[in-house]
Order: sequence, then structure tokens, then C-alpha cells
Amino acid sequence: MNAIDFCYTNFQDHHWEEWIASGVDREIITLNVKSLEGTTPYEYLIYSPKISRRNDGRLRDRDLKKYRHIEHGGWWCSGIDPLDEYNPMMWGCFKPDKPRRDPSKINKYIKYEHPYKEATRAFFLQVSNAAWALVSRYSGIEVKSEDWKHPWGFWYWVWRKNVPIVIVEGAKKAACLLTAGYAAIAIPGVNAGYRTPKDEDGNIIGKPFLVPDLKHFATPYRRVTICFDHDKKPETVQRVRTAIKRMGKLLAVEG
Repeated sequence: MNAIDFCYTNFQDHHWEEWIASGVDREIITLNVKSLEGTTPYEYLIYSPKISRRNDGRLRDRDLKKYRHIEHGGWWCSGIDPLDEYNPMMWGCFKPDKPRRDPSKINKYIKYEHPYKEATRAFFLQVSNAAWALVSRYSGIEVKSEDWKHPWGFWYWVWRKNVPIVIVEGAKKAACLLTAGYAAIAIPGVNAGYRTPKDEDGNIIGKPFLVPDLKHFATPYRRVTICFDHDKKPETVQRVRTAIKRMGKLLAVEG
């Protein structure tokens, strides 16, 4: 049995087929994605010490009710953490098979869940050697013997060699671009690349700043491309343009 066959046991068929249909390299899928069901998703989503619990350690009823849908299963995706010596990142996203309704929008569902009460991060997906070689070829930046052997791997090479990066919205889009030979970093929303300090009442009390994950890669002379979906709704178009402008300005200031 080869590695791909072995890793395939981590997937329900429809989850595997969803990623394959998106054009993602099989090894990239097996390195970053897995199917979860039953109570297992709670371990990935409900771990923050900021979550209020009962005296016996159990979740409060309101949170149990809020997240009951995750027990029906879904897929989980996470990558590595460049701020923690490129170890596996605890944070990630879960796409439930039966999503919950969005309480703030009529007839809308929350497509992806992220760890409750935890700040959002960026996705740095692990790659196959073939994808790494393709990124090297397209960027024109050589992968030397010591790069292949370094325990911190692909993303350390991207950081150290100032490899051009592409910032996208959503882990699956990043996986597609990595498959195609681009060093793609994903954020979970167009505004997730930066934060704006606010007080408890939601009033802005400071200037926007890059999230630490992106700031780490905002090195001098690195080429950064921001690539978000095109939308026809005027309000969405304006929101995306504003996000690109703000994040682009912050990246330029850092690098």
C-alpha cells in the first residue's frame, strides 16, 4: 500500500472527491486535509481557554447547541506555523457537512467554522516535493540540497529566499495555486490579513496592522500578489477593493 492509499483512509469519499474536483494535487490534500465526525471536531474547534465552561469542565448549553451540527462530520484543513518553527499549526478550518444558519443574515449558512474564541490565522499548507519544484521553476529561485534537507521545509525556503507569494481567500484556493506552482498563502476572509484595534463597544481606537503571519513574510523586495474572487455585487466589490487597498498599503510599509 502506498502513502496516498494509506492517507486516503482519513477521508470520506465525498470530501476527497470535493478536493480532487477542485484540481488539487493528491499529496497536498493528504498532507493538509482530513475527514472528521462525531465528537472529534470539538477537539479541533473548541479548545480555547477563553471559552466559558461549567464547573465540571463541560461546555455551556448555549455553545453545545451552537456547535451540535459539527457532529454530523465534515473536513478539516490546517497547515504549518511559520511563527512556531514551522511545526503543525493548531488553528485551521472545518467545513461541516451540515452547516448552521448565520444568525446575522437571512437564508444564509456559515460555510466554514474556525476555532471558537481564537484569533484567525493564515494557512501555510504543506506541499509535495513536486509542487515545491514547480514553485522553484516558475519563480526562478533554486532549491538547493540544503533546502530539501532542512527540517523546516518549503515555507522556510519561501521566507528565506524571498520567493514571490500570492495571498488568496480560502485554503482550497491556496491548495490549487500551490498545485499550479505558486507559493500561495490563504486567509479566511478578505479582511483577515489585517486587524483594526477596537474597544469593547466596537469603536476604532488605533490604526490597522498586519496579522503576524503575513508580517513575517512582508520582507523587503518580495513580490506579493493579492488575488481575491471577482464579484458582481457592488457592495462586495467595494468591500474587496477596500480590503486589498488596506492590506496592500500595510504590506508595502513593512516591505
